[in-house]
Amino acid sequence: MNALIQQRLRNLGDASSIVAIRPINGGDINQAYYVETEAQQYFVKANKDVPSHFFEVEATGLEAIRNTESLHVPEVYRYDHPANGETGMMVMEWIEGETTPDTAALLGERLAQMHAQSNEKFGYHKRTFIGTLDQHNQLMDNWIDYYRDQRILPQMKLAKEKGHMGATRQTKLEAVIQQFDRWLPPKPNASLLHGDLWGGNWMAGEDGTPYVIDPSVLYGDHGFELAFTDLFGGFPASFYDAYQATYPLDPEYEDRKELYQLFYLLVHLNIFGETYGSSVDRILDRYA
Repeated sequence: MNALIQQRLRNLGDASSIVAIRPINGGDINQAYYVETEAQQYFVKANKDVPSHFFEVEATGLEAIRNTESLHVPEVYRYDHPANGETGMMVMEWIEGETTPDTAALLGERLAQMHAQSNEKFGYHKRTFIGTLDQHNQLMDNWIDYYRDQRILPQMKLAKEKGHMGATRQTKLEAVIQQFDRWLPPKPNASLLHGDLWGGNWMAGEDGTPYVIDPSVLYGDHGFELAFTDLFGGFPASFYDAYQATYPLDPEYEDRKELYQLFYLLVHLNIFGETYGSSVDRILDRYA
């Protein structure tokens, strides 16, 4: 691995000696490393079990967020398009810092600033990933159509293939899908969303500046993003207070929040198994 990393750095123009390489824990998908050369520090991801466009999708998502001039993201120096079975890498800026009392509030404010910007259509113009799962995307005029056809139905199909969608669960899910228009807005603001914003995908940089990482971007209802932040924790009250002060959620958000969390729970069901089945069923029982 060290030789592969050194090769990538030389391709970047950093031929200086490597001072340190150490593995970084915390990810379920990639191997990750802190790398320090005589010239600078890097964050390196590696994986040989991903499609050729895997790292490109992440890099373009980070660039889309950067272009909103709201949230900070690490700079991507280079990425590979690995062939089948070949180890691919992404070399990025190393971000290091400590949170301050203002970090979470600043994250909420800047996320709201990003969400307040608008796109004409919902979805995205290219395929993305959620964890290891490939996501087809299409730009659509109606948010309910996109959420049903591009998000929930593909996860339901995958759950059936994996044996996680028994007859009772499927019947309830189909009944909920048929009633989406009772709870979901057809034409909300089409905000640029990070798309995978859980507590492990934001961090503090220098002076406590918040950064986001590992996006799965799309244009959609900003409540979809906020619902996921509230699913597994990792965001303090100051984050939500600052967000609401900048770009408030509409009064119906609480009624639809769990319908948005349903997508992420189906994803976890398909990646990690029946551990998440009871959470899916709880939401289905509420809405069905």
